[in-house]
Formats: sequence, structure tokens, C-alpha cells
Amino acid sequence: MRTRSGIVQRIAIITSIVVVASCTETNAPTGGRLAAPSFALDQFNGTFGFRGQTMIVKGFNTQNPHVGDAIVATFYWIGSTNIIDSVTDVLTTNPYSSVGNTYTLVEYVTAGGISMATYVAFNVQGFPDAYNAPGQDSILAVRANFSAPVTGGISISAYTGVASVSAQALGQHRSATGTGSTPTTVAAGSIPVNAGAHVYTASFVNAYVGRDAPAGFSDFGTGSDSIAGIKSDAAYAVVASAGSSDPQWTWYFSAPSTWLASVLALNPAPPPEPIALDRFNGTFGESGTVLIKGFNPTNPHVGDAVVATFYWVGSTNVIQSVTDHINTVGFPPVGNTYKLVEYTTSGGISMATYVATNVQNFPDGYTGGDSTYVVRANLSASVTGGLSISAYTGVAPTFLHALGAHSSATGSGSSTTVAQPGGIAVASGDLAYTASLVNALVGRDAPTGFSDFGTGSDNSVKSDAAFAVQTNAGTINPQWTWYFSSQSTWLASVLALKGR
Repeated sequence: MRTRSGIVQRIAIITSIVVVASCTETNAPTGGRLAAPSFALDQFNGTFGFRGQTMIVKGFNTQNPHVGDAIVATFYWIGSTNIIDSVTDVLTTNPYSSVGNTYTLVEYVTAGGISMATYVAFNVQGFPDAYNAPGQDSILAVRANFSAPVTGGISISAYTGVASVSAQALGQHRSATGTGSTPTTVAAGSIPVNAGAHVYTASFVNAYVGRDAPAGFSDFGTGSDSIAGIKSDAAYAVVASAGSSDPQWTWYFSAPSTWLASVLALNPAPPPEPIALDRFNGTFGESGTVLIKGFNPTNPHVGDAVVATFYWVGSTNVIQSVTDHINTVGFPPVGNTYKLVEYTTSGGISMATYVATNVQNFPDGYTGGDSTYVVRANLSASVTGGLSISAYTGVAPTFLHALGAHSSATGSGSSTTVAQPGGIAVASGDLAYTASLVNALVGRDAPTGFSDFGTGSDNSVKSDAAFAVQTNAGTINPQWTWYFSSQSTWLASVLALKGR
């Protein structure tokens, strides 16, 4: 347990001047690692000992956090201005590779010639989930880039179960400073908190002394530089009910010293909502090197999953990329990532389905003409064809967790023909999405139990797409019926998307 000397049960010496301490806790039995995601501390790390450098960086070794976590990074340095140019993340490949998550400054505070800045990134993506291979070659690391050399350190922590959208996730926050020459109570000040919120607090002093973490909080590692005479700590707690939180540190000063403290709240993800179709649209008669359609007249909701299926005459996948845009002048890019799930071809026709999860950065639910959310396939050759787009609420925010099983098949017939993509396993509550394309202008029936949301056709091809939310776990193989009257080819695909 802690004593006035600031010693804790387990101490890991990073260098001769760096100490990072970890405390065992009921929901983090192995140095802060959780057996499975929940709203709690997932992974943490930290280090001091940076001297005269323009970069402070630390990785989550030995184990990455989970994709979708929120990451809090607090930087500590000697200096009186915020000279951080940017905060970025990288993988510890050789050389380092950029990951690309956005870290936003939440609190910066300075006094007595020391500074502390806390940045937060939500719903982090682009790294191997919970990676902990012996080579440690793909560890997620967070880095502050400074405009001038500094002496200092960093603490990083990742939390599961935080709301994925920053506007919903970030609660109240504040900072404070002060001085003391004897044991001193240190606090950033009281903030209102929601039930189930996570409260994060950090403190930094220009003295090499002991400290006690706030009552009811679990600290996850003090950092210090005995030569520079600085020390920090960070702690967290999950609050059971709405109210206020005022975490108070105790620093055992023995000479005039300066303290800094910050506190912030992170809100939990809202309760899962059932998956449901939000918006859809589609078009045919396209020709050229672009297949494009918007969600006019009304945009989907921020946070939806979008499924885009492209249909064209041709026998190779000529799609180079799928991107999203706003239909203002110049069609500015939005930047969500669309990933290929299924491509199938036969009989001179092709169909490809792409998925993006947790789409962001467009006007939520906008109705009008000048800010419509648009999905576009960029092609390496000119084709004729079309596309269908559909957006779903309630899908898991990360592609890794959202995408379930998927399958495609092809066939042909000259009379009434059943087209089926192949069986896939689904769980209760999963979304099953299916699409079919034929090289004939004939009638069709959607699969039993599925709702189709709009057939599309050109002068030689016809398509349809449908969805169903599964009430029971099991295996499904949606069966389309096409009413052929001459020899024709069919394509069919199916995929499952999982809920939050």
C-alpha cells in the first residue's frame, strides 16, 4: 500500500531516473489488462527521462489496447508554454508507421516553470487489436512532437466502453495550479459527471516527493525524474451515479513547490440499440469511371454502418477505391474507410459489396440538396452499371467487431431460378444483408423474411438488395427467385453485421 514516501507494492524501473508503478485492482488483475472489453481501464504505460528532445513517445508494450478504445495521453515537461505541435500515433514497425488517429487537446496547464497537457483520442483504429507477440513489432505508441527541446515524460492509458463519438464521449474537464511547502491537498476542482462515467485525473509537481492518489481512485503509475526534480501520477475511477467528482491528490512537499492538476470525464457508450435500416438509395444507368450516389433527400446518422453494393457489366473488379464525399462544390472528401467484403463475377457481369462502420464527418440527418452524403466507386476502366447504398443504426462501431460471416455464389438458369449466396452463421440480433444481380430484365422475389429496399435496372442488367435482423442464432442462406425466360446468369452475396 502507499506510504508517505510514495512507494507502492510493485515498482518497475525503466531507467536509473524513471519509475513507473502499477497497482493491482479488482477489474484489472494483471497490470491493467482486462480479460474482455468492458467500461474500465484496458491498458496503460508511461515513461520519463526525455532530455533535450523534441519528441516524447511511449508504446502500450507489452500489449496493445483494443480497437475502439479511448486513449488518454498526458505529457509532462519543464517549461511554461505549450510547445506541442501535434500528437500522433505510430506502430513500432521498422521504421515506425503512422496510424492516423486524431488526438485532441483537452487540458493544458502551467505554473512554476512546469507544464502538463492532456490529449484524448476516441474510437482508436488502425492497429492490431490486443497484439502482444514477443517481437513487439506492432505496438501502438503515442507521440508528442514539440517545437523546441524539452525534458519530461508521458503517461498513456486506454479505456474500453467509452462512447465512440467525441461530442458524446467527452464530459466536463478542468485544471488548476497551486503551491505548497508542507503536505498539500491538490485538486483540479469539481466537475459534474454522469452515471457510469469514467473520471481521469493527473497531477504533476516540481518536487521529488511522495504522494497519495485521490480517495476512491486507482492510480496506474507514477513517473519521475529525480535529477530534474519532477514527478507525476495519473488515476481513474468509474462513478456509479450522477453527481460531481472532485479528485484530491496529496503531495508530501517539504520545501516550496508547485503543483498542477487536471481532471476530465469520459462518458460510457449508450446502451446498445437494435440494428435497423436508417436510409437507403440507389441508381442505375451510370457510365464512365465513377459509380456514385448520395443519400438524398436525407443523410443517414453519424455513427451508422454503410453498405454499398456496386453492379456493372464486366468480368474483372475494376474498383480502385471506394470513397465518400459531400455534394458541395468540388465534392470534398469525408474520409471514412470502405472495405471490400465480397466481389463476385460470372457471365460478363460483376458485383462488389463494400462496408464502412461508424461513419463520421457529415451533417447528421441533413435534409436538403447541398450537403448530401455521397458514396463513390473510383474505377480503373469505364463501365456501365449502378449501385445501391444503405445505412444501418446499431451496428458495432469498429469493422473488426462489426463484420460477421459472408459468402457469394453464381449460377445460371433459363426458367424460374433460385439464386442463393451460400449459408452463413448468424447470431441473434445480427443484420443479414443480401444482394443479387442478373443479366436479364425479369421479375424477382426477395428472400422470404427479408425486406428489399429497391430494385435497380439498366437496359441489360437488374439488381436488388434486401436485409433482415435475425431473431435467432443459426445458419441462413437467403434465396432470391428470378423469373428467367431464357438462359441468364445470376450473382448473389450475403453478409452479417453485428450489433454494438
